[in-house]
Amino acid sequence: MFEYRLWLAAVPEPLPEAEARIYWNLKDLPTPTLDGALKQADYAYVGSWQDRHLAEMPQSGRCPAVRIFDWLFYRGTIDCYQAPILDAQLRDELIGLYQTRPDDLPAESTDADEIATFLTAHLGWSLLPEEAPPPTTAPSPGDHGSLADEQDG
Repeated sequence: MFEYRLWLAAVPEPLPEAEARIYWNLKDLPTPTLDGALKQADYAYVGSWQDRHLAEMPQSGRCPAVRIFDWLFYRGTIDCYQAPILDAQLRDELIGLYQTRPDDLPAESTDADEIATFLTAHLGWSLLPEEAPPPTTAPSPGDHGSLADEQDG
């Protein structure tokens, strides 16, 4: 079974729509603004999931990290391609989606308070889901699951 990992990348500047379209469509085209922004972004580890967490019926067999990814994908592709701007409403939606549910399958998840703290600290920033921070990214102090933690642990 393949395991997916989700990190949130908080980027201080908006992303050009053309590069957002490339990002969300997983195209292998140049995105110089996005590439530079992701190297400078702040990251927070959200959690992981496996194929068994993905289901035909919405919300069935899910976990917090899948819900966060799905909602950011929806917000980033509906109406126009964008990196969603983290405002209080999106923060509250993401915190609500991150709460565990009785029908969730077991999955690795970061503490919900840590996610809420990260989101609140980055209000006004663009938010993107990433599989991992770039290898050259220096973790921000206090980021859960930072590269330094992985190297130490």
